[in-house]
Amino acid sequence: MPEEQSPKAVYVCSGKGGVGKSTVAKATSRGLKARGLNVGHFDADLTGPSAPTLFGADTRLRILNQRIQPAISGGIPVVSTGLLADADHPYIWHGPLLRGALHQLFHDTDWGPLDLLVIDMPPGTGETQLAVLDEFHCIAAVIVTTPHELALVDVRRSLRMLQEADIPVAAIVENMAAATCPRCSHSWQPFPGTAGDQLQQLLPDSRLIKVPVDSGASAIDGQGNGDAALVQYLDDGGLFTDLCTLHTNTLQAT
Repeated sequence: MPEEQSPKAVYVCSGKGGVGKSTVAKATSRGLKARGLNVGHFDADLTGPSAPTLFGADTRLRILNQRIQPAISGGIPVVSTGLLADADHPYIWHGPLLRGALHQLFHDTDWGPLDLLVIDMPPGTGETQLAVLDEFHCIAAVIVTTPHELALVDVRRSLRMLQEADIPVAAIVENMAAATCPRCSHSWQPFPGTAGDQLQQLLPDSRLIKVPVDSGASAIDGQGNGDAALVQYLDDGGLFTDLCTLHTNTLQAT
């Protein structure tokens, strides 16, 4: 994809694995698509891809007219190294190969017209993250955490990386913030800590969206369904409205 045609990106990052970042990234793509935007989903976790499972994509990436053809799920083009080989295939990349694979997977893909590209960032602040920062023009980031103090420590490293790259944080998503008993309606906090609140103190202009453990939400099936509740929580929290506004403002500024 030529540089002048590259879409603006939205990073979804956490700094720590296991907090639900990839699930939030997928829900972000779904929510923006429902708002009428042409959205692509790029799984930048080259060594631990999860997009094929989340989107229910079981086909391999193929080449047509020398262009990579992405998997399509719910009208969203999806690209991931997990679509290159079997699910249990290990990806052992060295630094230069990481950058080359990242560049090729994006620029050699036939994405079609895109308004925004949602990028599921890998955990950490290493070579892949730096390559993504160099490759894409990001209009905003979404930070995902759990309430636990340990998650906060890692997320703050990612936050510092974003701040040094001058990338605004549109929202903080605190996943698994609360749980409610389906029988007695008693609510409690399944994980100790106040990571979301502490992050908002550092980012007072960012939305804080607390997502509970929803016993009524169905598991993701083979077609990638099951995230409707999460999409609704993010929508109610104002995430998609804010990202659509940022997209419009970016277009007007160019």
